[in-house]
Amino acid sequence: MASIPSKPLIAFYGATGGCCLAAVTNALNEGYDCTALARTPSKLTNLLISKGVSQSAIDSHLTISQGDVLNVEDVKGPLTLKSRSAEVIISGIGIVNGGDSFHKIKLCGNAASNVITALKELKLTKKPVMVVISSTGLTLTGPRDVPLLFKLIYQYMLANPHADKRRMEAAITSEYNSSNSAIKGYVLVRPSLLTNGKAYGKDYIRVGTDAAPAVGYTISRNDVGLWMFENLIKGDNSKYLGQAPTITY
Repeated sequence: MASIPSKPLIAFYGATGGCCLAAVTNALNEGYDCTALARTPSKLTNLLISKGVSQSAIDSHLTISQGDVLNVEDVKGPLTLKSRSAEVIISGIGIVNGGDSFHKIKLCGNAASNVITALKELKLTKKPVMVVISSTGLTLTGPRDVPLLFKLIYQYMLANPHADKRRMEAAITSEYNSSNSAIKGYVLVRPSLLTNGKAYGKDYIRVGTDAAPAVGYTISRNDVGLWMFENLIKGDNSKYLGQAPTITY
């Protein structure tokens, strides 16, 4: 009889992005079984190898489905693996460049809605926790969670991407509060301005809440991924369920 895995199955969307890539890297290095959706699977495996993940860890613990997050049928792929279903879903879907699409983007909101639709259609017995990488600077009321200078910049330069993040958050919270929710809970991770710079490690990360945000300027994508792994995959994520933790240096 096959042994029952002691660690939860983790599903990733947007795994080639810096924050999610760091979370996948940590998960694979510690023996977690992971699934991921990628338009180009070889891109993900090459990035993981460049991060120091061994080929044996990739072969043993990672299952990649090829597809597009805007296609609901493709989205279903990472949610199950043989007889198991994902217990934690982590989405780092987003855009990293400007251009016309930067001002019309609805990717985050649509991706979140597609994950929820896929979960509803699969009718999984065990409901997962849904984690998304959102942003600071989204709240229109309550305590400020960004430095004043950033608030002014975000208001004008990131108005449309932030509107998309709000749609994403609204889709998830609305689903959770529905009468027959497909998710057990959610965490809306709100990092400060993301960089590709040096990762300082978990001891340098400050964490805030909606009521008392941690206000800072930047945080490395690698440290966002590390924080998610340590607190939402490896650690007890129940303390963050239903919350939007702000993380920064």
